[in-house]
Amino acid sequence: MATDITTDRLRELAETRSAQGKVLSVFINLDPREFATPRARATEISSVLDAAARTIREVDDLTPDERSALQQDLERVNGALRGGVDTKEARALAIFACQPAGLFEILKLPRPVEHKVEIGDTPCVEPLARIATGELWWFVLVDRKHARLLAGTVDGLVELWRHEDDVLARVDSDRQDQDGRSERRYERSVENEVDNHLRGVATELARRLRDVRVAGILLGGTKETTGHFASFLHADVGRCVKGHFDIDVKGSSADAVLTAARPVLDELIAGRDEELLAKIDEGLGTGGRAVAGLGDVLLAAHERRLDTLVLQEGFTAKGTRCPQCGWMGVSAGGQCPADGTMTDMEDNVVETLVGSALGQDARVRYVAADDARVGAKGGVAALLRF
Repeated sequence: MATDITTDRLRELAETRSAQGKVLSVFINLDPREFATPRARATEISSVLDAAARTIREVDDLTPDERSALQQDLERVNGALRGGVDTKEARALAIFACQPAGLFEILKLPRPVEHKVEIGDTPCVEPLARIATGELWWFVLVDRKHARLLAGTVDGLVELWRHEDDVLARVDSDRQDQDGRSERRYERSVENEVDNHLRGVATELARRLRDVRVAGILLGGTKETTGHFASFLHADVGRCVKGHFDIDVKGSSADAVLTAARPVLDELIAGRDEELLAKIDEGLGTGGRAVAGLGDVLLAAHERRLDTLVLQEGFTAKGTRCPQCGWMGVSAGGQCPADGTMTDMEDNVVETLVGSALGQDARVRYVAADDARVGAKGGVAALLRF
């Protein structure tokens, strides 16, 4: 479920726009602690859809064609949800619809989000960014016979690949054909087959790593086996290995894998955040490639200079946006300083900022709401490309 909401997919959503209509974005909280039964979930879905219908009726600045298209989009959403969308294991749903743009998507989210209905020129991706922009980690589980690859973030994992080698069966077959083979030779044959198994897993990881960028790889299993396995890893894979955790390779669920790996993972993520914030402090102190405070960060986003955007959880702010060139500011309105177009008010310009960051292939990183280092910078800061 976690890898369904990738940074690449967020980027595609952030760049979706239609000149003929508006985009309907709906977020439905299905936290099992609050909505444990199917009936409770169905009631909650109905409540949010009713809120979406009211929003479409009450928004003032829609043309008749835009309002009609949104009503049709809502009917599609209603039909899909009433038709039995699988909400199993979902903590929330994110729904995006815009028929003129050919957009209709329902995403299951691995953690709860607040109820939200938005109508805009582009999909509202900021709530998803809190999930998808958590850096992607790989969890490679190996023993002498099995291998599994899981991927995800601190919010959840999905299994991408599973493999089993019948090592002993092959060696036993050879042993039956050669009755005179010594026990020692038999044991060497077993070890050779185990090595072939681990070597094959290493080759598969190298092939898969060519197509994805990961923050790091954690190896799960016994220290003896994972240590031996590490000797077979290709150099580019080996450089990504950041730690080890003990786990039952064959039978552990994805949730159990994340629980076992969590202490190591939390420590690694905290270290990466420390490094990121130190780079920002260094850039601010030397007048280098870093900015802090909403106004300066918005300007850097408009100039497409963002490398990594850092936000405090829960940070919001009103602002303005130019409908023509996309310039964003913190002023109370007026003309766009870039092209003179009258700007539109934004209730939360941070949502637009996140979409802009994703659209220019920048990383987005959220830190805890009580993180004083980012709080002292106004709740937002960024590393810059230039």
